[in-house]
Amino acid sequence: MFSYSASDFIYCVPGWNDGDANHSKFDKALMSAWDISMEKGHFRYSLEDLKTRILPGTKQYVAQLNIKRGTDRRKPQSIMNLIQPYNPQLFNFTKIKEEEIMFDFCSDGDIPNGEPEEVVNKKVKRQRNIMVINVSPLGYGHCLFIPDVDAGIPQMITEELLRQSLEMLLLSSHRGFRVGFNSLCAFASVNHQHIHVYYTDYELYIEYATVKEVCHNCYELLDTPTRGFAFQLHGQDISSLVKTVFRVASHLQVKNIAHNLFLTRAPVFGAERSSKDRTVRVILWPRKSVYGIRSDNIFNPAVTEMSGHLIIKAAEAYKTITEEKVDQLLAEVSMDEDDFNNLKDSVKDLLSTDKEMEQSVS
Repeated sequence: MFSYSASDFIYCVPGWNDGDANHSKFDKALMSAWDISMEKGHFRYSLEDLKTRILPGTKQYVAQLNIKRGTDRRKPQSIMNLIQPYNPQLFNFTKIKEEEIMFDFCSDGDIPNGEPEEVVNKKVKRQRNIMVINVSPLGYGHCLFIPDVDAGIPQMITEELLRQSLEMLLLSSHRGFRVGFNSLCAFASVNHQHIHVYYTDYELYIEYATVKEVCHNCYELLDTPTRGFAFQLHGQDISSLVKTVFRVASHLQVKNIAHNLFLTRAPVFGAERSSKDRTVRVILWPRKSVYGIRSDNIFNPAVTEMSGHLIIKAAEAYKTITEEKVDQLLAEVSMDEDDFNNLKDSVKDLLSTDKEMEQSVS
């Protein structure tokens, strides 16, 4: 079990022009378990042949050739609707092999009286929040986090999932630690609630993309091929950020709008790219839905690709792809401008109403 408290949170990590930070307790636990799993052959392939190139252009897209992720990964489920009930008969994370589980993940507040794991398990049936290897990894440390795995929660954003995702990011001292979520109809391959976590050694354009305020604590991305909302931890506490992001995400779910969510370290909004004033940046992309089983030849525009980290599945495409082609492919799944503007207006009304209610109560 990996347990933590708020005292383990790391609110500011070095920027990309600074020296590396020492690995946190969380990083050491995850990396050690992941390395052991790789040594024991629990993955479908190794990452020894992973190739990386930075595409010329202003966005500096990170392209990585990972042919085996395209050929050796588990066949995705056919997804036909954003809201689908969990089906225990289909593949889900209760069916993975025992050796794929790295550790349980919980805050100290989830453990009664802070007692040892073996004592707690004898007294109560504690929910299992598990960190498991992704047997078809996109990069180093690629894992899946499944909260309350036995509850059979479908793939959707909840307030608790957001809190766990944000706290997990804060437990890492690595500037390239990422957390991502794909909704159904946005390249989630399994309808069982989970997030992706992984490490990269490259700065991504989305970390310093410019933003414009929509309303209180909610911004929109500018100059990116996919329209989206941006939020930051700077200037508010964890619970406030979680509440705001969840309000917008749940709004998308009610409206049956597919979406991708990404959490990363980044400069504070408006600061220079090299600024040491850094925080957590959260990106939420509403997007066009993808139905059934789909696999593009170049890359699937899921959360990693939306962030500027491209998992390329064909050698020739890896050699020839350009920033212009990436922009085109990402723009194809972006919400149309008129639809996004209408959505933006409804989000503004939603959050403004929430703010007015908070002020009236206080």
